[in-house]
Amino acid sequence: MGDRERGLMAPTGQRTDLLAAAAAFLTEHVPGLATVADPPARVPADGSAALGGLATEADVAGVVRVAGLTERVLGGHGEITPVPRTGQVRYYEDEIRTAAGTLIGTVSGRLEVVHERPGDGHRFAVRTEQVHLFGTLFHFSGLNDLTAEFAGAYVSVPGFAVAGELVGWSAVRSIHMTPTPFVSKVQLVLAR
Repeated sequence: MGDRERGLMAPTGQRTDLLAAAAAFLTEHVPGLATVADPPARVPADGSAALGGLATEADVAGVVRVAGLTERVLGGHGEITPVPRTGQVRYYEDEIRTAAGTLIGTVSGRLEVVHERPGDGHRFAVRTEQVHLFGTLFHFSGLNDLTAEFAGAYVSVPGFAVAGELVGWSAVRSIHMTPTPFVSKVQLVLAR
């Protein structure tokens, strides 16, 4: 196994830490993102939230968190009603934007209601998504509590990068529905 397979490589061929590599990558792909030399400098000088505050998780080494993103539904077909029923399916196409409104990614997804919990009536759905973001194709899939999501709770879906510059990275997408129809807040946690 070569150095490239063992760890993320800087252009010089030297190994580099995850945060520096991720921030350098994001700087290249999101105009206006500052360097990683000083953590507060990761937010662009114009004061926009661009990637919301790219930062490491304080208690977990090797993790990059991207918050402050929004996701807007562009279209789709199928139906998930406000009180979902087992068997309902919805396909959707979304776009991901920074807080400043810059388009940085797209989502193609499928949501299928698969279970109603007898004890409290909560409905659960399998969410499967292909996300194009930061020059990388991510695959996400997991079970979400739709009842909690529709009530305003964050739901999370695990995934991993299957192609592109961040191939092999693990990720978790957290989604929070907002009062604005078809718009959600999104956070990502990325780990090498």
